Amino acid sequence: MKIHPKILDKAINRLVEELVETNIVEVEKDKFVLKVREIFVKAQEEEKQLTEDAKKVLKENIHLLDETGLDSAKAVALIRRKLAEERNINLNPFERMNQIAKRIMDWIMEDDEIEIYDEPYNIRKRISAILKDAVGEQKTIEREAQRRAELEAQKRGILIGSDDWNFIYRKYLSEVMKEKGYE
Repeated sequence: MKIHPKILDKAINRLVEELVETNIVEVEKDKFVLKVREIFVKAQEEEKQLTEDAKKVLKENIHLLDETGLDSAKAVALIRRKLAEERNINLNPFERMNQIAKRIMDWIMEDDEIEIYDEPYNIRKRISAILKDAVGEQKTIEREAQRRAELEAQKRGILIGSDDWNFIYRKYLSEVMKEKGYE
């Protein structure tokens, strides 16, 4: 799940506030921020690789489109889902945040320079809640932008999903992000 950079920044700042600044986790603040960001980048690269690999598999087996009657987008989605399952990458955004929270907690537990002053379960639970809040915030923003774009598209007779609609959606996405204090 690609998290908007500004939403991710807010989530990382919350993690710092709730874990580092309250001394639940004793670690250099900059190191914590860099490592959490690195964990997110790696997770996003894994998801991007899933899509690339799914497209590659489809290209190698293009004859299956005719046999199954699927269009290429659906075929890529099915292959991507199967690859994610094989690689233990959860595609549900909220569950993906649990996986990322586990990675962050694993790093905290494995780094000898980090001291923890609460039960690991409690720390992971806090991390997970903050990351899930970020996903929820992003989904709320995306839904509102989509709602506004669909209303405008109806008024102007624009086909949903067209290039014009995508332009309108991006405009409203930026607008809603500003309204929520992200820009």
